[in-house]
Amino acid sequence: MMKDFRYHVVSLVAVFLALAVGVVLGSGPMRDAFVGGLTEQIDQLEADLATAEDEVAAAQAQTTTGRQYADESAPGLLTGRLLGTSVATVQAMDPSAEDAAGVRDRIVQAGATVNAELTIEPLWTDPSQTAFRSSLASTIAPNVLGVDETTSPSTVLAHALAQALMPGVYPPGTDESDLAGTDFPDPEAAADRSALLMDLLTEAGLVSGVSTDAVQSVAFIAGPGSNDEAVRAETSGAIAAVAAIMAQYAQAVAVASGVDATGDVPSAVLNSPDAAASVATVVEGTGFYGQISVPLALADAAAGAVGHYGPGEGRTLVPPQGG
Repeated sequence: MMKDFRYHVVSLVAVFLALAVGVVLGSGPMRDAFVGGLTEQIDQLEADLATAEDEVAAAQAQTTTGRQYADESAPGLLTGRLLGTSVATVQAMDPSAEDAAGVRDRIVQAGATVNAELTIEPLWTDPSQTAFRSSLASTIAPNVLGVDETTSPSTVLAHALAQALMPGVYPPGTDESDLAGTDFPDPEAAADRSALLMDLLTEAGLVSGVSTDAVQSVAFIAGPGSNDEAVRAETSGAIAAVAAIMAQYAQAVAVASGVDATGDVPSAVLNSPDAAASVATVVEGTGFYGQISVPLALADAAAGAVGHYGPGEGRTLVPPQGG
């Protein structure tokens, strides 16, 4: 009984002490010091916020000025550089609609006609669809020049896409003996075959978009791809291989990507000697400055100077302008 009483006394004393401490802290010098400290912290946070808002406003103003500068300088850099050239834009790895439209607009501003706007769909590289792609390649191979039973399915499909976009253009090494006994040299048959190949690739879900006429050059517009570096690198390698085969047919091929990233398409191009020698790359080519470099890169590649452009080691920031 005595123990319970002592316990209650101690508890009551603790309560009163807590109340006393609260009264002391809530009034007098200690309260002023505590509240004053909080006020100073709040004032500093508000000052930091105002500084950050000013920096954001300045960055936005710089961006607006940069866009205006790019828009006003583009005509002098681009006018006539691709005059009379027909171009296909080929999107891969999900670039933004704004980026893709910006690249196309600069290509048109350089004097080109965009005759095809295509997208290479994920089915083209999906590892779970290897058997499907192999079956499709076997089906369409008889309509594709320059391939045989030893050609890999991915290569057959890439040649098919190239011949769908560029009817009547033959892969390297084709001679008259390869064409003997076929209707490949006939322009009308070539156009029909081109349409058939495009229909087959589209209906199979490997490609989507619109192709209205033959093209001479090809601009790939690459998105960021997967967050998984290994998956991104594998997909980029497949797209780079398609670009390299396109370069066997086209006057010029260029790949425009976003910011430099491990395993991106420009990296895959540079990692392949054949692709690096025939496919131009523009890192940050989908930004408002880099978009100007894409038609310049195409023009220079068509003149025989395949380059790799953008910020970073081993690249030229801006393509030369005398091609």
